[in-house]
Amino acid sequence: MKIKLLKKLTMGLVCLTMATSLLACGSSNNSPANTKNKNISESSTKADSHYPVTITNYNYAGEEIKVTYDKAPERVLPIYQTTVELMLDLGLGDKIIGACGMDNPVLDTLKDQYDKIPQISDKTFTKEQILDMNPDMIVTWKSIFSDKKLGDVTDWTSRGINTFVQRNTVKQIGDYTIDNVINDINDLGNIFNIQDKTNSYVNNMKDRLSVVEDKTSKIDKKKNVLILEQESEGQYRAYGKNDLVGDMIAKAGGENLGVKSGEMSAEDIVAANPDVIVVVHFEDGKNIDDKSIFEIYTGNPAFANVTAVKNNDFIVTGLAETWAGGIRVVDAVERYFKELYPNIDKD
Repeated sequence: MKIKLLKKLTMGLVCLTMATSLLACGSSNNSPANTKNKNISESSTKADSHYPVTITNYNYAGEEIKVTYDKAPERVLPIYQTTVELMLDLGLGDKIIGACGMDNPVLDTLKDQYDKIPQISDKTFTKEQILDMNPDMIVTWKSIFSDKKLGDVTDWTSRGINTFVQRNTVKQIGDYTIDNVINDINDLGNIFNIQDKTNSYVNNMKDRLSVVEDKTSKIDKKKNVLILEQESEGQYRAYGKNDLVGDMIAKAGGENLGVKSGEMSAEDIVAANPDVIVVVHFEDGKNIDDKSIFEIYTGNPAFANVTAVKNNDFIVTGLAETWAGGIRVVDAVERYFKELYPNIDKD
């Protein structure tokens, strides 16, 4: 009797062990479907835990405002080239519902992505047209939110459409700088929950800038530079040290003779006598390597004795590189340095 009972107890224990093992196997099913569902769940949980996100941005008056995102925007309208290219380069092209305001030809590396985006004429678009597009976010420059254009940001946020204004278009916050570009990128990383990508992106920018600044720190005599844009016949605009391109030229080792941005006459340029003229160029579709761009200086007898003109020492830069700030900023700083000091890296 004791032997039979012992056998039953032993058999029961074996069955219980087998059942427990089978149950454990079933609960740890690592099939592709279950793994995929688990990954989706974890990704969703991670996104849910990130939001809501509140950032500081700006209205048309240049005042700070708080903007809250309950989730990553899905229908984004970037207006102007710097914002379009930045979103594409950050891998957010699938969220763009339209693009406009391209001052220079789009970068070759982004052309395939860009060609897939519906194009809007920035000369004719209206507030009603944009509302019909049903965006949940507008990324742009401050100027677009004037009463004559789209109206202040409150007109949009009250409709549930968040706005993001690039810092380097808000004069109320001070000088336009590369640091402002970096802060914009960090904010976009937070808004779209892609901080790993934007952190890497920003660190790469900083590393490359450090390499250039290390080289320029060893230059004994820096070249004098004027950064100019022709506004009309005989009248020019100088970009100052307070402008983004001024910060870029400084990091590239140039000494900007335009202390503050403002108008300059031909006589003013002759009196300044720069070693190098940086020509800000946009809108006519020419690439920046088109030498005809600086004929407005070489072809003008008034500038014949200006050092930059005599030596044919020009740097042509696109507005997409120099205004507001986007993915071209660091590339441009590196190029400026090479064109200002072509022999340094050869030593």
